[in-house]
Amino acid sequence: MDSLFTVYVVLLLSITLVGFIRYKKLNDSFRILTILILCTLVSETIKKFYGRIYHNSMPLAHLWSVIEFALFSVVYYKFITADVIKKIIIILIPAMLILEIFNIRFFEQLSQFPSLILEASHIIYVVYALVLFRQMLFSPAEESLFKQSLFWFNINMLFYATTMFLNFALLSYFIENKLDVAPLVYISVVVNFIFYIVIGVSLLIDNKRPDTIKIANG
Repeated sequence: MDSLFTVYVVLLLSITLVGFIRYKKLNDSFRILTILILCTLVSETIKKFYGRIYHNSMPLAHLWSVIEFALFSVVYYKFITADVIKKIIIILIPAMLILEIFNIRFFEQLSQFPSLILEASHIIYVVYALVLFRQMLFSPAEESLFKQSLFWFNINMLFYATTMFLNFALLSYFIENKLDVAPLVYISVVVNFIFYIVIGVSLLIDNKRPDTIKIANG
């Protein structure tokens, strides 16, 4: 697992470098995404060392789950143009923090995996992605879809959120029924690697396009 973690850290570092090397060419949303990947790199590294010292890194996982949701929400806030959705996103960020406080108090302690917050985040990511795809549908770009960094980022988020939501749901079922969870763990690892690789591709092909897509019919 240590060798796998090393590959994971190298991947995050590589994506971070791509983002900062191309920083001036990126739109503001992908600049925020670059900072998010850097924070992910720092978080994963700290969690690794914290876990070795205290044999439980879940307190940091709880903290990071809220921070990560806030950063991804800001990325979508910059892309989405609908004022109503923007206001909802602003509300959702502190709401997730409140949910986390309730989660720690009544459901999952700091020593436990923050599955409730992650599952809630995945559901909201799916909604974000669908809203943005609808926005893209009403105002298609002249450029080929497969050359659009926004398309790759958004479909990647949709893939990641739906897959991980299902994975965590099955994981709970497997644990309750004392089944072997190893296949689900390996699937989550593969999904995470794909997720970050596609984010790297999005940062690599972005060329400071507008942060938002204007809906033609208002």
